[in-house]
Parts: sequence; C-alpha cells; structure tokens
Amino acid sequence: MKRFFRNLLVTTSGMVAITALAAVPAQAQTISGGSCGAGYVQQDAYPLGTDWGGATGAGVLFLYYNSSTGKNCAILRRDAGFVVTDGMSVILESSGGGIDLDGQRAYTQYAGPVWVSARGQCVKVSGDVTGYWKGTPYDEVKHTGNSGWVHCG
Repeated sequence: MKRFFRNLLVTTSGMVAITALAAVPAQAQTISGGSCGAGYVQQDAYPLGTDWGGATGAGVLFLYYNSSTGKNCAILRRDAGFVVTDGMSVILESSGGGIDLDGQRAYTQYAGPVWVSARGQCVKVSGDVTGYWKGTPYDEVKHTGNSGWVHCG
C-alpha cells in the first residue's frame, strides 16, 4: 500500500512539474540572467509607466550585473496581456559615458539584452513599449520607464 501512494505521489509531482513548465511560454523562459550570459545576477526590476504617472505593468526593465567582469546587462520584457503595436526598446548607460541600446521597433516580446561596462560607476536603464491591453478598446499608449542613476560603485 505504501508503494502505491509513493508511486502516485511521484507520478502526480512529475505531472505537476511538466504542466507548470508547459504553462510558461517558451519566450518567457529565456528572459533571465541567462539571456545576458553566464554569471549575471538580477539587481533590480523597474516597471514601465505612462506620461500621466504610475506603473502600468505593460512592461518591466530588468537590470543584471556580473561581478567578475564589471558589466551590467538590461532586458525589457512586456506583460503577456499587453499587445505591442510599435515595438520595444531598451537603453543601458554608464555614468562614465558608455551606452548600448536595442531599439529595433520590430520587437513584440522583449528587447535586449544590452550590456555596458560600469565597474565603479553608476548605471541607468530605460525603455519603452507602445501598444494596448488585450480585451480593452484599442487605445494605443506609449509606456516608458527608467531607473535613474543606480548601483553606483
């Protein structure tokens, strides 16, 4: 009887794990520090907003850092419920003048990764996405955001 319940538990756990993995879109599985390369650790996340203020949830800027190389990396990911109509862009700057951007307006899932060396400097990540929310009347809005100068030193 114990063997039956143990096998049932193992089978059920495996099915739950497979179902959970299948429920995550393939695109979302690649949006991580791994997209930046080995050794990158997430530092912060900054939600996008609109001109009238407040976070909208349309997209999130992710900032990563690799302590062994002194490089920062950034990615902009859109919310699954947001329909992109005019692309996405992400910009990463260092206070020392370094800059990298990914502004191809053809993106609809995520923009980046972009990298900048900034050991001992501040960094700023900014980005935008234009579109509308699924299930709402078509009201195209540009959502923007930036971190300001952060992670100095």
